[in-house]
Amino acid sequence: MPQDNPVFLAPHIHLARCHDDLVVLDVRADDYALLVDAATLVRFGARPGEILADDDVLGELRALDLIADTSPDVPRFAIPDLTGEIASAAGPFPLPCLARAAFDSLVSTAAFAKTPFAALVETAGRRRAAGGPLAEEQIARAAGAFQAVHPWIPFEGDCLQRGYRLHHHLRRAGVPARWVFGVRTWPFLAHCWVQVGDRVVGDTRERVSSFTPIMVV
Repeated sequence: MPQDNPVFLAPHIHLARCHDDLVVLDVRADDYALLVDAATLVRFGARPGEILADDDVLGELRALDLIADTSPDVPRFAIPDLTGEIASAAGPFPLPCLARAAFDSLVSTAAFAKTPFAALVETAGRRRAAGGPLAEEQIARAAGAFQAVHPWIPFEGDCLQRGYRLHHHLRRAGVPARWVFGVRTWPFLAHCWVQVGDRVVGDTRERVSSFTPIMVV
């Protein structure tokens, strides 16, 4: 029988529906799981992280430590739309702009190298964008400066490190950016990118639109 009271995903759990399957992201374990042909068993509620399912399904999810019976204190953001991209501005850039991008990249690279995934997500979630709204030209210029210093930053890693660094830099520049994680299946792939509102920054809409968002930071 269907539940009477709302049930929420546990704070460390995120869920995405990919065609007939469900993908689970366990932030605490830094791991993904694929539940084949399970998409019809769980429905998403009106609030981020709220799920609806029959009691027997909820029992199985509870046994796996995937759900909580009360709304978690950790904020969970709604999945943003994706309608386009903000292209990075081309240089040349003023020296102070490049210096800020380089400093932000070095600081976030050093933090990334010694921080577990769950702590990276928590740290990124605490970042605040100071100041008022920025014009698209300012966002493009901040992203362009990041791209300009990018080849000179040591220990460059995969999209996870790049997304963490870009999110840090844009937030420091006053941009209300979000760090978005997405998945796709058969074959399974995971990717992350940065968005400002409904537009991707530092990546392309064509690429990221092939992924189903599973977590927003």
